[in-house]
Amino acid sequence: MPSRHRSFEVFLRNVRPVLARHHGAELAEEVVAAARDEHERLRPEIPGIGGARNAFQPVMTANGWLVALHRAMRARGRPAGDTVRACQEAFDAWLRRIPRPLLRGIGRLALSAPVRRYFEAQARRSQERRFAEDFVWRLERGPGGEVSFVFDECAVNKWYEAQDVRELAPYCNFVDVTYSRLMGMGVDASRTIGTGCAQCALRFRLGRATEVPANLHGIVSEG
Repeated sequence: MPSRHRSFEVFLRNVRPVLARHHGAELAEEVVAAARDEHERLRPEIPGIGGARNAFQPVMTANGWLVALHRAMRARGRPAGDTVRACQEAFDAWLRRIPRPLLRGIGRLALSAPVRRYFEAQARRSQERRFAEDFVWRLERGPGGEVSFVFDECAVNKWYEAQDVRELAPYCNFVDVTYSRLMGMGVDASRTIGTGCAQCALRFRLGRATEVPANLHGIVSEG
């Protein structure tokens, strides 16, 4: 039975044409159908890390979609890079439907003082380690208005490990680089636990160019 979860269906609707463009319509339809089945099995296992009280709960929901799609792709001999590339292109295309001035405004708002204070409170709560599967992180401020999210523990990488999809880990920052480029948030996302670093760090600075880190070459367009 097809998934009744609307947000997941929106995800599939956006990723299906990308899959068809790269791999053909027949494979795309097979993968979408199989991903629905995978998601139904996976959904109860997606970590609950505080629900609406945790700003990163949607990140885990979306990674449930990604793992479901990847399992469908992997079963058909497709590597993790193909799964992530399809998701990145779909996300990029979805964001580009939003007017550029609005995207830039969202980027400025996300790094504004009130939002920064909200994330500081979120970071302090993470240090309490209420949920074993959660992120543990802190907010740091640097020169030139830089704001850094520094993760000692990454819920995404814990999830990939638990689901035996470690091959996704090197690409765990593709969403951050994608939105940062379009929102003008200037992220440096070159340090991730998924690529073997001791910590993940997302270092934002408005107006700075967002570079594509080495782990995302061939995944995120250089243009």
